Amino acid sequence: MYLPTYDFPMEHQFRRLLIHSASATADIDSDLTIALFGSVVKTQAEVGVVYRLDAEAGRLEAVARQTTLPSPETDFDATLSGSASRWLEDLTEPVQGKPSRDQFFQELPEVVQHGLECVLVAPLAGVEGLLGILVLGRRSGSCEFDAEAVGVARRSASLLSAALERDSLQQKLQERKLMERAKGILQSRRRLSEHQAYLFLRGESRRRRVPMVELAREIIETQFRGPAVRRPRGPGKRVD
Repeated sequence: MYLPTYDFPMEHQFRRLLIHSASATADIDSDLTIALFGSVVKTQAEVGVVYRLDAEAGRLEAVARQTTLPSPETDFDATLSGSASRWLEDLTEPVQGKPSRDQFFQELPEVVQHGLECVLVAPLAGVEGLLGILVLGRRSGSCEFDAEAVGVARRSASLLSAALERDSLQQKLQERKLMERAKGILQSRRRLSEHQAYLFLRGESRRRRVPMVELAREIIETQFRGPAVRRPRGPGKRVD
């Protein structure tokens, strides 16, 4: 008798996201912080974190945080399982669960750090895909988030997505300016064409394994400081 075979995805076939929870770089008056504070208050959450996704690096970075619980003293890095990473990247609507019985929620840093009993995760979606996630959690009291709280999370996610998209656009514009300025310096210093200057930046980026924009910033800072002056090696030596 013929038995059909099925190919189930293996854990190692899914990419694994690195999630960094302790750092939160948003200013206290930023749209990110204000929207997050509103969602925490209205949902009566004890912990709220906004993560921004760096899709190229496969990294979720905390950019805003609100909590009524003791904050962790050290940074917390975690590598999510492949299936949990795929679950987060495929989210289209807010979902909640209890870490004690839902495997994916167990891997979130807030659960590990604060022992949360109930977690609500809302995707922050942009035009080009997932921008990040909003994590809300409770450790005590009425654990499950009701329909009103889920609706608040959904609306907050829309506001946070707009803020992340705007910040991303501003960052891209700033990076483009840095790249153009660095290429101009290379063209002047090395007598290169614009295309040759770009190829030089790309080649150095690959060789040194650093982002091109970081190289551009380094070139600009060096130009601003001017060339280093070599000191004489002994008495009577002329400075070049």
